[in-house]
Amino acid sequence: MSFVPTLLFSLTHLRLLSIVLLSLLISSGTISDHFVYAAEENSSHSQESPSEEVSLTRTSGLANGVYLYGRSPEPETMGQEYLVFKVQKGEVIGAFYMPRSEFNCFSGSFDSRQINLSIVDPHDGIKYNYAIGLQVVSPVATNSRRASEITLEGYHRLSNLSDNDQRILDACLSSN
Repeated sequence: MSFVPTLLFSLTHLRLLSIVLLSLLISSGTISDHFVYAAEENSSHSQESPSEEVSLTRTSGLANGVYLYGRSPEPETMGQEYLVFKVQKGEVIGAFYMPRSEFNCFSGSFDSRQINLSIVDPHDGIKYNYAIGLQVVSPVATNSRRASEITLEGYHRLSNLSDNDQRILDACLSSN
């Protein structure tokens, strides 16, 4: 009897270990992320239909427009990080900032699961790569299809840009 719980415990930990190992291999560039996405799709045990899984992996990012996201659901919260950016044909230009502090411009693009950014250090001009996961949330019923909102993992979408948000965005747009 104790064999079955031990086996299930081991299989669960083996799956978690394989996910961690794949993440490390991708981040080091040892393997292509396309291989991993195919493996994830084949090993998925979710209750969702295959068409929903495929639509999640084939997302092209956010629609053209200007966006404001924050770690806090409230704007201008001291000590919290915010992103303001413009999406144009899958390309992204914008900035990370904290209220009453400096900002760092970035540019980037979307792939099927994340937004890949190149952030410029304002002091020395060195670019650093950074990725933020995309998350599909709250499917909404439309005419005959289900539409899902795409958001950034760990961030809250904020609706109104302040004058300062627009000033920061304009500075980054003009420098690119």
